[in-house]
This record gives sequence, structure tokens and C-alpha cells, in this order.
Amino acid sequence: MQQMITQGVVLRAMDYSESDKIITILTPDHGRITAILKGVKKVTAKMKFASQPFCFAQFKLVGRGDMLTVSGATEIENFFDITQDYRDMVAGSALLEMADTASVVQEPDHLLFSGLLHALKTLATTDTDPDVIMMRFALGVFKITGYAMNLRTCKTCGKPLNSDIVRFDVDSGEFVCIHCSTNRYIPISARTLEVMQNMVRLEFPELENIVITSTEAQEFHQIIRANFLIRFGKDLRSIKA
Repeated sequence: MQQMITQGVVLRAMDYSESDKIITILTPDHGRITAILKGVKKVTAKMKFASQPFCFAQFKLVGRGDMLTVSGATEIENFFDITQDYRDMVAGSALLEMADTASVVQEPDHLLFSGLLHALKTLATTDTDPDVIMMRFALGVFKITGYAMNLRTCKTCGKPLNSDIVRFDVDSGEFVCIHCSTNRYIPISARTLEVMQNMVRLEFPELENIVITSTEAQEFHQIIRANFLIRFGKDLRSIKA
């Protein structure tokens, strides 16, 4: 019988039976794990808090192989208030979905776990633009997983990306200049690229003063969705097209 005590953030939950739920948890030491919460849908369930996405808790798990059961949980912090604001909720859902997509089952990933926690805390406790937090987390995910984005030079010719016309190539997941562009691209403004170049050097607490327009936010969404589809084969449903 396997026993495990680990911290984790609940990424998603689904009904399993009349009274049980299955939760997916991102942990630093065991990567992404799935576990059953028994009786948690009952009104008197003591671990009901642990069945909700955005819960950060210490979990006690028992079981064999991939079939784990939560035998205990102690809440460390919850980010449920994120769901009270529409833009925060959309960004928060995107953070969880990106972490879910990029993580590996039962493979340690301290960097991804730490990045998710910092992003959620910034979203929950500061006035930082949710789209900026989302983009900064995505850039971190790409770097952690070996797909760091080159924001300085054209992938094809190597010249600096300093013109007013930059394109995101949807086949390679890289930025190219207008001269090297293929037929499948997303046009990106110079300002959006500049913001990305600046934010990639900053930690989450330093993002609060970055101001973006709705157009730049839309370009962020397109870049994130396209690159997750390229790199992980997943179209992120939580991010608007």
C-alpha cells in the first residue's frame, strides 16, 4: 500500500459517483497526480474544500499504482476569491489549464509548481493585469519545458525583431520577420513584442506596473493558444481566441 504526504494545488475536479469526486493535483515532488475524494459531495464532508480547483493544501494519499485516495487534507491557502471577478477567473482557469497540460504524471517539477503558486498569489493579492500574469506564466512554462521563446531575433534569418511588423509562425511556434514569414502566421504588433521582452525578465511581483491594451491582450491570447497547440497538442479552452 502506497502512502504519500505532499503539498499540491487542485487543478480540476470531476464527479466520480453519487458522493465522490476525482481531483487532479499538481505537486512539486510527484508532478501531476489524480486521486479520489470519497464522500466529499455530502453536506457534512470535512474535506469539501479540497474538491475545488484553486485549493492549495497538504494531502495525505494512500493507494496502489495510479489509483490513489485522499485520506486527509489540510488547507494551506485557497485562491477561491479569484472566481469572484470575471477577468481573474478566466486568467486563473488558464493558469490551471496550462499547468495541467504542461505537467507530467508522477514526475517531479518544482519549477512549474513554484511558478503556478507565484502566479496564483499575484492574481489573488495584487492589481496586476490578469492577462499580463497569464502571459508571464506561459513564457515560464515554455522555458521550463524546453520550448523557450526567442523574443529577440527572427527564427529564420537571425536578424533582430525590431520592425513594426512581426509575425508569429503557427507552424514553428517562433517569431519571424515579415521577409521570412510563411502563409500561416499571426500578426503581432511591435508593442506586444516589446511588452513580452520586458516581462520575461521580471518576477511576478514586478509585473504590477505593466499596462497593456485590449489589442495587446488579444495578441497574447492568440500566441499562448497557438503555441500550446504546437508544443503540447492542446487547444486551451480557457483562453479566448
